[in-house]
Amino acid sequence: MGILYDLVKEAKSNTEYETKVIRSFEPKIKKSLYLTRLENRDDLEQELKIKLIRYVRDYSIENVPGLFDLKKQ
Repeated sequence: MGILYDLVKEAKSNTEYETKVIRSFEPKIKKSLYLTRLENRDDLEQELKIKLIRYVRDYSIENVPGLFDLKKQ
């Protein structure tokens, strides 16, 4: 599958992989932070990383809908 899929799958059981997931999103986070004020960037960066970790932990790989499931919807 994809690299991100594998990282999320491994992050379920190993917190070291959570760091790798964050690093893979780091360029996008940094680029997006330029849209905010300088004094808010550090706080916003921390919040984005916390949200990312929560999504990784709560994401259920087993419940991803397949093509036919999406077609039914």
